[in-house]
Amino acid sequence: MKYIQFLAVGAIASFFACSSSENTKEEVSAGSNEWELQIVDSIQVDYLGSVNGGEFRNGKGVIFDFKTNGLIEFDKTGKILNQHTYPKEGPGAVLYPTSQRYSDSGKLFGMSFMSWLYEFNSDLTLKREITLPFPTESHDGSSFARTLELYKDDLILWYPGRDGVNPYDPFFFRDNYLLEKVNLKTGEAEPIIRIAPTSRYASDKYYERARVIFGIVGDNLYLTLTKEPKIYSYDLSKNGAYVKTLEFNPSKFLDNGEHSKENESVSGVKMIDGRIDSFYPCEDGFAVIYTEGIEEDIFAQYELKKPENFPLYPEHQRRIIKIMNTDSVWSNEIVIPNRISHILNIESISKPFYALRNDEYIGEEQDYLTFYKLQLVHK
Repeated sequence: MKYIQFLAVGAIASFFACSSSENTKEEVSAGSNEWELQIVDSIQVDYLGSVNGGEFRNGKGVIFDFKTNGLIEFDKTGKILNQHTYPKEGPGAVLYPTSQRYSDSGKLFGMSFMSWLYEFNSDLTLKREITLPFPTESHDGSSFARTLELYKDDLILWYPGRDGVNPYDPFFFRDNYLLEKVNLKTGEAEPIIRIAPTSRYASDKYYERARVIFGIVGDNLYLTLTKEPKIYSYDLSKNGAYVKTLEFNPSKFLDNGEHSKENESVSGVKMIDGRIDSFYPCEDGFAVIYTEGIEEDIFAQYELKKPENFPLYPEHQRRIIKIMNTDSVWSNEIVIPNRISHILNIESISKPFYALRNDEYIGEEQDYLTFYKLQLVHK
């Protein structure tokens, strides 16, 4: 089985919907904020295929298989609840819903890497395609980084293209709204969220292209640009006004710095930048997952520019979780073992969550999918 984070032509890449016990909060605030990641159990899903996107919330998980253009829904025991493949044209057509998000009530929404937007019925059949008043100009995307969220009667999403603007322009983040808010009842859309003044992408300098990831808790929207170790907070009750910047201060987060010309790529050509892969805001804190990057000499020594050597990346960089509790104290750097692949969601720092087992790394091919049940444990 192949476990890949799907990136289409070009390349383009979550925080608070949770709860915690009062005892956990008291322990964290009273003592050190040292944590560890434990594998407490695993479940098997009787499905053989690729996993190119996924979500888990309120006792249900869903994954997307790019090869079949299908969704598979399962419960926390691994039992398949629903399974559906979609035609790519004609009635009921759905094109590659690589990103998925459940609402609080269990409604499932999906978005393709090309920003086509869908709502599904409880049996995973297509309920409707949600269209915006203008086409997207995005031609790439990511499957496990969150770019789709629900807020009251609205969907908030990464959907660049209003007024025909080009999201690949080096100053797109500086000069344009970053997200769209779509009313699910009326279909009306409005742009929201400006780049924070503390971001380097608010300047007139050139940097490696970043991607947008965001999450929502209550009226708070938290957004990151993947090439910066910062999290930007906005207040949706005040029309998305910028509130503050949080820095998680990684001990290592490689950065190739300012560029001399626009649209220059250094990461992936000479070295690998540090990158935020995902983040999960919760009512009891939030978790940030990032990779540290690979130095230029290591990148050259192991010929990591060659596509056949891409699977070697995890051997030369760490993948880290850092968490912040409700007292705004950052944890230690928690290393994610390479046998753990994509994390589907973190609903709460205090609750278990699920991640795909990396069978390719382990070297065990199975005729089913294994998901680890993980727990962040306060030392």
